Amino acid sequence: MSSTLQQSTQRWKTQCIYQILTDRFAFSDEDHPKAPSTGRMYLGGTWRGIARKLDYIQELGCTAVWISPIVKNIEDVTGYGQGYHGYWAQDLLDVNPHFGTKQDLIDLVQQLHDRNMLCMVDIVVNHMAHAGSGEIDYSKYRPFNSEADYHPRRYVQNYDDTVDCETGWLGDDTVGLMDIRTEEPRIQAFFQDWIRDLVETYHFDGLRIDTIKHVHREFYPPFIEASKVFTFGEVFHGDPRYVGDYLQYMPSSINYPLYYQIRKAFAQLPRISMKEFYDKAILEARAYIPDTTVLGNFIENHDVPRILGMTSDSSLLLNALVALIYLDGIPIVFQGQEQMFVGGDDPENRNALWSSHYDTTHFMFNVLSKMIHVRQSLIQKFPDFCNTLSNCLYLDNHNYVFERPGCIVCLCNGGSNSNFKFPVNVPVEQGTVARFMDIWTEEIFDASPSSPSTLNLIVDAGLPKVLVQPSSILR
Repeated sequence: MSSTLQQSTQRWKTQCIYQILTDRFAFSDEDHPKAPSTGRMYLGGTWRGIARKLDYIQELGCTAVWISPIVKNIEDVTGYGQGYHGYWAQDLLDVNPHFGTKQDLIDLVQQLHDRNMLCMVDIVVNHMAHAGSGEIDYSKYRPFNSEADYHPRRYVQNYDDTVDCETGWLGDDTVGLMDIRTEEPRIQAFFQDWIRDLVETYHFDGLRIDTIKHVHREFYPPFIEASKVFTFGEVFHGDPRYVGDYLQYMPSSINYPLYYQIRKAFAQLPRISMKEFYDKAILEARAYIPDTTVLGNFIENHDVPRILGMTSDSSLLLNALVALIYLDGIPIVFQGQEQMFVGGDDPENRNALWSSHYDTTHFMFNVLSKMIHVRQSLIQKFPDFCNTLSNCLYLDNHNYVFERPGCIVCLCNGGSNSNFKFPVNVPVEQGTVARFMDIWTEEIFDASPSSPSTLNLIVDAGLPKVLVQPSSILR
């Protein structure tokens, strides 16, 4: 990895990312809270709308945004609706007019930079889109306007088979995703020039690449080097061994292995024990992934159900959010999480944010904001916070306590009817007293002055704890 990419990667480690579906975030001119907010058609969100709501994102505490794909999509109205999400490309050389103009996008990125925020763009290099099962008019696509640019029409059957994934088409006869021959040198050369120009034109700071496992792996290193910016790959798989293999070809991945373990520990029934969570989410991940601190952590996104659709227990939800923000990796908040949106599979997990009135007084907005701001303060106080792996201090079937620089975090999956008390040994310098503050109550308390110091933790109603050294929080 070049020094430029290393610097970009290190900078992204310190961020908290807010994921945006452009069509579902905000209107250009003013708020329309009663406008349609769900479904599979374009609803009207734009890049100017995002720029208009940057105060909202900053108040939440997020320091970067990830926007959905920007290129022109097919205009067909299909059995799955329209390409409002951006993943049904027709023209890679033009922007999606539903979202605004090129200048609108340039202005958005500039406004983010003026606030010392970063912008990540979602891109697709695997496919273009065709509506229906009929004959394809290749001439309408740019730049891949020949049948020879694509693998033969054959839909993927086995998602665990590498050859099938890399040469088969995604989708079906309602919307077929035409698989580009990314193994061919001429196509690789085009994409390297394309991404270099895209980043230079709009000044993007990072990339999220869609459908990673459906593209020839050797495609990625020169492509990412050409971009010169940090890159997440979407390796949609829960096995850290599988994800770790792709990290030989790219800097980072969206952290599906952690996502599935958080879901099993805090949302699904029967819940796994915290001992199993620690074994799978922490130890196994570290065994197969070179650096877990660079992964993109999430508990919701546009491809999976909202967590409130899986559990209504507020204690379990808060624990999942603390895990998202404080475990090793880069936290990603999906729009609507901060407003406690509930939704199942696509499109119910993609409702427009304007229905929430962008309520900064919402309980969850303030809870998330507190957690994010504390994390960002810790990063400023402890420069190596984002590079330091969490260290387990205590573990039982329902509780997992770990430390990171400046803080101690307790996760509990017992649920809101559970209460626990247990001692935690706190490593401190000899002759000093370990003093901590609960970020929720701001209560100050000291660990008993033994060697090592002992902190008697009481978990009420299964709620998580984030304890910090009072001097760690910058005011």
